[in-house]
Amino acid sequence: MKTGHKVSIGACDPGTVNAAWAYRMFQLCQNRADRLGPFVRIKGSGLLSKMRNRVVKAFLENTDSDWLLMIDVDEQLTTEAFDLLIQTAHDKERPVVSGLVFAAFDANKHPYPKPVPAIFQDVPEGFLPLFKYDRNSVFQIDACGTGCVLIHRSVLEAMRENADPNQGEDWCWFWDGPIDGKWISEDLLFSRRIRQLGFPIYVNTGAVLPHQKSYWLSEEHHLSWRE
Repeated sequence: MKTGHKVSIGACDPGTVNAAWAYRMFQLCQNRADRLGPFVRIKGSGLLSKMRNRVVKAFLENTDSDWLLMIDVDEQLTTEAFDLLIQTAHDKERPVVSGLVFAAFDANKHPYPKPVPAIFQDVPEGFLPLFKYDRNSVFQIDACGTGCVLIHRSVLEAMRENADPNQGEDWCWFWDGPIDGKWISEDLLFSRRIRQLGFPIYVNTGAVLPHQKSYWLSEEHHLSWRE
């Protein structure tokens, strides 16, 4: 990323955020104030794709920052991880860079969810998570979650310029729905659209973000540990 480029952090929340997320934001503002542009916050609840679209719209119309860093409010972004992302980003060569975030997938009858890296290969069978990856590495991927993704302004502007007329310019970035009988989430369709427009997507697996999850502790967990 060029020295003079500014990054706006964009997030949506229902009115509350995780305290650890807020603490990391305080640290980042203290340590990297010279790299940060206006913060973009959208408050509300409901359809996630609608909220994410509102974040992008506010970023494009209310800031002049070069980059948007979309981050969910149940993640922890350290200053070190932020540095890795901006060091990796390049407005032409690497205009989209994801951190490494883990989703929690249902593990059938296992008491704990299955951690799944939110980086994917887009193949005819669907979006396949990349379970095996090189740690502390930068490489190209087909899709990523939007838990932590750094996007150059030009990518979002190109998506708006090529918007489907039915979606309109204000809702053209995120949507979800069925394709070939399978429901595809808004982040994966967002990634697919980015690549269709000719922009590559990268991940830096050194920028790892803890992801908060909660569950009800029961005897099932106890028995799993005992065994």
